[in-house]
Amino acid sequence: MADTCSAALQNMPRLENWLEKHGLPVDTALVPLMCLQTAFFTPWLPPDTCLRMSRLTVWLMAIDNVLDAPAAPGCPGPDWPAARVEDWHRILDGHDGGSDDPVARALAEIIRDVDGDGRPELLAVWRESMHQTLTGMRYEHETSRTAAAGGTLPGLTDYLRHGAWSIGVEQQVTALWALLDEPGLAGRLPVLRTALHAAATAIRLLNDLRGHHREQAEGKPDALALGLTEREAYERADAGLESCLRALAPLTAAGYGSAVALERVVIWHARMYHRFDPVRPGPAAAPPLPGSTAPVPSVPSVSRPKEAPPMGTEQEVLDAVASGGTYDTAELAALFDRLAPVDTAFLIGTWRGGAFEHTGENAELLTKMRWYGKRFVDADHVEPLLCRDEGGAVYSYTESGLASLREVVHRGKQSAAMVYDQLPVIDHFRRLTDDVLLCVMDKKGDPEDFYFHLTRVPEPEAGA
Repeated sequence: MADTCSAALQNMPRLENWLEKHGLPVDTALVPLMCLQTAFFTPWLPPDTCLRMSRLTVWLMAIDNVLDAPAAPGCPGPDWPAARVEDWHRILDGHDGGSDDPVARALAEIIRDVDGDGRPELLAVWRESMHQTLTGMRYEHETSRTAAAGGTLPGLTDYLRHGAWSIGVEQQVTALWALLDEPGLAGRLPVLRTALHAAATAIRLLNDLRGHHREQAEGKPDALALGLTEREAYERADAGLESCLRALAPLTAAGYGSAVALERVVIWHARMYHRFDPVRPGPAAAPPLPGSTAPVPSVPSVSRPKEAPPMGTEQEVLDAVASGGTYDTAELAALFDRLAPVDTAFLIGTWRGGAFEHTGENAELLTKMRWYGKRFVDADHVEPLLCRDEGGAVYSYTESGLASLREVVHRGKQSAAMVYDQLPVIDHFRRLTDDVLLCVMDKKGDPEDFYFHLTRVPEPEAGA
């Protein structure tokens, strides 16, 4: 917290001066909020890096304000916003012609800042997301103009696709990824980008819930105007946030800054929209978010993430856990024998599971059951088969009985193991990280070991 506040305080006057230098149409009263949020996202990064992120954030607000503003006298015509957006696209593509447009000049400076320290393989991802932002912003401007003229409103699916781009979250996060010194980050992008898109769509829905009455007054279509009830919008947002955090859990457990940053971006925006509308913060506390019943995500403590994570088998296995990929059984066996055992107290709680193979008999059975994971209540009460019903809710499948925890020696090490009450099966566990277990199922009469993994579920999610 001290690092966050220190970085934010250093950057507030610098960001305000930058806004004034470029003449961007953003209320300077929002400067403290912008500096606090970017310092919160990555409190382990230096203030200069946080300032770059704050500049990007206020620039995104500036283009939104530019496109929302009525045409000024002397504008070339109703298509002038499209022309400006095209200019910004060209600047992103490297064609900086020294425009007199203050928004264009600010964008050119942001690009130089990110390009100067960004990693080339990730800069392309950031530029793509920036192009998508401009496309989404232009789409919002055009659909608002069409709606004001009595035209046809967009479809909900098309609106949410563009709205996830225009909300600005993907642009913030991909810029952070480009600026992180995290080896192997590009290989984790499939998991990270899937989680990011789920988060961006969820945050768009939270934005619509909090700002619906304001946007109605401004004539802007949103998810509620396009047919979602407040309850439906909130449930979709909540499911999207859960999906994002669930996908990130193995990577945050391994200490990857890329995943920790995205997790903190998600938590910041969820808590912010539960409390106020960032476009019109106001001095008074806002009412609860319409449609909400679930608890607001809590903020985990954060230490400096591993920007140079351990390489080798452990890291490869963690990547397989994160991506849902497969891994060689012989390599898993060798790693299992190297890892430390666990005790009963370590296991207590709910764990989400997955397999390292997808075609074997055991893997196919778990898939058919929609296996979710395990819940360890105490040594004598274990729910070994948490599954999902057709609606996605987690329940305990008990037709095969429950299980208990016992100290068992397996392959030369004594550790807590899970013994089924009614099946000739024992599951053995080894600690991969504080929140990820490498596990093997020992089934009587089956010569083949079945390896799987468990990832600890945070308490609020576990109780959902």
